[in-house]
Amino acid sequence: MKKIIKTITIGIVVIIGLVLIARPALSLYGECCAYFDKKAFLAKHEFEDFAQFKNVSLFIRGGDSERNPIIVVDAPHLVRDTSKVGYYVVMLDKRTHQVKEAKWMTEYDIEADTLKLQQLVQTFMRYRIPRLDVDTAGNVFVYVKDVETLALVRFANENELQKRSKETKWINIKSNWYKPR
Repeated sequence: MKKIIKTITIGIVVIIGLVLIARPALSLYGECCAYFDKKAFLAKHEFEDFAQFKNVSLFIRGGDSERNPIIVVDAPHLVRDTSKVGYYVVMLDKRTHQVKEAKWMTEYDIEADTLKLQQLVQTFMRYRIPRLDVDTAGNVFVYVKDVETLALVRFANENELQKRSKETKWINIKSNWYKPR
């Protein structure tokens, strides 16, 4: 019995040790993947015109039971009745990116340009990122790792960079693309 307990204890200690050793390595792996994701994004979209996304925020909320992506859109300028606000949710077919279902996440109907919202979602999916925000000034915020970790920013102009530098320090990556320090 003592031998079995000793064997189990040693097994647990070995597993804990492996987890403690592997965690930093996995963390570095995640950072490397994020670096390559940034690099890949810039290689394809460095000079992309994001004007159609001005004052729009999109992010992948998850997926349905068939793993079709569910995208949440906030685009207040496309809502015709400004007294009503809400998020527009679009479910796309994972293979074709065609709209399977789209609806407002509100208790009331909102009159808006839903066709334009759906087109924005389909274009967003081509970037293969979890989140994209473009503010009213035209600054582009790209999230490549997850919906919470800002990876890249392209400022609309030098004034925007200077204004945002008061809140965050930026590292220039390539041309007008920056990452937070």
